[in-house]
Amino acid sequence: MHEKLACLPGSPARILITATADETVVAVSAELDQRSTSRLREALADETSLGPPVLVADLSGLTFCSVSGLEVLTEAARAAAAAGVEFVVVAAQRAVVRPLRVLGLDRELRVVGRLAEAVARNAAARTLAAEVG
Repeated sequence: MHEKLACLPGSPARILITATADETVVAVSAELDQRSTSRLREALADETSLGPPVLVADLSGLTFCSVSGLEVLTEAARAAAAAGVEFVVVAAQRAVVRPLRVLGLDRELRVVGRLAEAVARNAAARTLAAEVG
């Protein structure tokens, strides 16, 4: 769906958006800190307003995630729920998973370890709908 971008330590976050009819993936790489949280907030809000069935925040390319970055994710999850959009966070690396667990956000957000997991449930639902319909 998208390629991973190599980033130097201290690089501000890069945001890459990939959309299909079934899901939109907002992939973030490098460091999510004060310099880039407003860009991510805007990207997630814009994509939520388009009403995709699933909105995925793919953080698998992050090397650092600030508390303000985590706030953006919880805000986006609430906005997505209000809009009827499923919101999924992809994160497996310690820089993201540990703060999520420490702050208890892993109970508020749907967090999966790989992008394939984020889109697989939606694909399974489409298959079931196709078989029933």
